[in-house]
Amino acid sequence: ERIATVRASDNLLTLSMLGASRLHALFLSPRLRVVASEDAAPFIAKGGNLFAKHVVGVDEEIRAGEEVLIVDCQDRLLATGTTVLAPQEMLQIKRGLAVQARKAAEH
Repeated sequence: ERIATVRASDNLLTLSMLGASRLHALFLSPRLRVVASEDAAPFIAKGGNLFAKHVVGVDEEIRAGEEVLIVDCQDRLLATGTTVLAPQEMLQIKRGLAVQARKAAEH
């Protein structure tokens, strides 16, 4: 099964849900994670994007454009996606897209 794919535009990896679940098991929270609010979690698990107003926590070491794990407050894996904003922006800005979801847990 596919774990990740090399993105041609920048040679970074995009994760499948299998790859995301393996990283989720390997790294302890908050590493590689963006935490979604309980209100947004069901929407994201079905394939929705994560908007800044619904970000309640984030790994301070990630950068805009990186592949991350989107989790809920109980650290359950909801989706994988690409960050649009830097960590501090996700926590301070209350409008706009924070993480563009690629693969969702329920898809």
